[in-house]
Amino acid sequence: MDPFSAEGGPTPSPEIPPIQRANTYPELLNIHNAFYQGQYDSVTAFDITSLSPANKTAARVLQFRAQIALDQAKDVLATINKEDDAPDFAAVKAFAQYSVGKTLDAVKAIQILAESQSENATVQILGGTVLQDAGMTEEALGLLSKHQGSLEA
Repeated sequence: MDPFSAEGGPTPSPEIPPIQRANTYPELLNIHNAFYQGQYDSVTAFDITSLSPANKTAARVLQFRAQIALDQAKDVLATINKEDDAPDFAAVKAFAQYSVGKTLDAVKAIQILAESQSENATVQILGGTVLQDAGMTEEALGLLSKHQGSLEA
């Protein structure tokens, strides 16, 4: 299931009654749209407890990115270690480090992630941003070129 499809999710099965079809629509659409519209306060306040486990990581990454955009990178660094060890969170941590001026730590972390997790979209997007801002354009482009249909990358 593509959580961001323009059609609102997968084509509903005719066997599924209309009332139950509502549960098949994408969970991330509202938080995703709010993030890209710059409604960062809404993103950080978004209740993700009801999201499926598959979408909770993506939603949490958007919340952390919204906090960073709101100049709360120090808060992100203080709480990100409580999340699981998914590469998405490691990329967010590096992005937050970069945002607070820890450039060398952030670049090193992204380079390590890029070696082992270069297919991860969050690593590509945030890693490419950190590398480009650090003046490493060729590395950033190399990482971003590995995307698989990501509109953001």
